[in-house]
Amino acid sequence: MTDPLCMLIVDDEKNALAELPLRILRIGVDVFYATGGEEAWLLAHDEAPRIRVVLFPPSIDFDQISDVVDCLRSRASEVSRTLVVAGPQPDETTRELLRKGGVELALWEPYDESALRRVLGNALTVQNHSDSREASRFPTTLLARAFSGIHRKDLIVSTLSLRGAFLETPFPFLPETRITLELALPDGQLLTKATVVCSRAERESAAPGRPLGMGVAFADLDPALEERLRSFLAELRERFGV
Repeated sequence: MTDPLCMLIVDDEKNALAELPLRILRIGVDVFYATGGEEAWLLAHDEAPRIRVVLFPPSIDFDQISDVVDCLRSRASEVSRTLVVAGPQPDETTRELLRKGGVELALWEPYDESALRRVLGNALTVQNHSDSREASRFPTTLLARAFSGIHRKDLIVSTLSLRGAFLETPFPFLPETRITLELALPDGQLLTKATVVCSRAERESAAPGRPLGMGVAFADLDPALEERLRSFLAELRERFGV
């Protein structure tokens, strides 16, 4: 049996994230916890194939995180990983450093259990990483409906970008299925065409923290729909982006 995926928390010398491991374990995600870069590097060296997420406070020296990430890549380059920062929102200079370092998601204080679950679910979901801000995927909890022929599914949108979304459902459509998708944005319904690009069904084994469902790619949005989606994503970026 394959070892479950997990995350690595790299804390600072003041243990700013000391309470997070227990909260994350309660969600069902395995956690390694290290104080400082040296201890984290050793864990990365030994457990690289399992580590999908690296989470750390903005107060830590980012060079330590870079060393850990380099170790992970050298030990298991085939694993796609997400960098997440958690803690008080720092100044723009620090945020720019984090963005340049490849940090994709943030848990800015104060955040509740719902935000924690959403960000972890997003971070653990397999995705093609990109430097493009337009391709950035953010956590959300939109309601949606997907239609394929006579079949309809009621869904939860757990991650969203300008190019696509992950739709939670225990019985997703098969990859390459073309669907009509109705998203319940705050300003009203958004209707678009999409194609299923990947799926995880209830009948398949799934790692804890990774939701069942399907990833979809949107067809070309008309300018008005694209502008509405951009506006909503800007709100998500302010809350969960770096």
